[in-house]
Amino acid sequence: MNDPGISKEKYLQIARRFGLTGRQLELGYLKVSGFSNRRIAYMLGISEQTVKNHFTAIYEKAWVPGRAEFRALFSDDGGLSGQNRSSE
Repeated sequence: MNDPGISKEKYLQIARRFGLTGRQLELGYLKVSGFSNRRIAYMLGISEQTVKNHFTAIYEKAWVPGRAEFRALFSDDGGLSGQNRSSE
């Protein structure tokens, strides 16, 4: 398995705030662990398009535009490293 850089417990603690379904939580953890959509589809026995559809819903619920921003939510600084903090 790829090194997720985050424990599943910490991932779930953060991800549950977005109201994700159980399946979305599962797919999200695989994504932050570094797996591609194709690999996730293979592992779960679903089509790659179904994986993409799940991620569209996940990103909408998490209010992020894509994969990189979703992964950044689970970094130590909560994804703030690339943002201008002068407005805080």
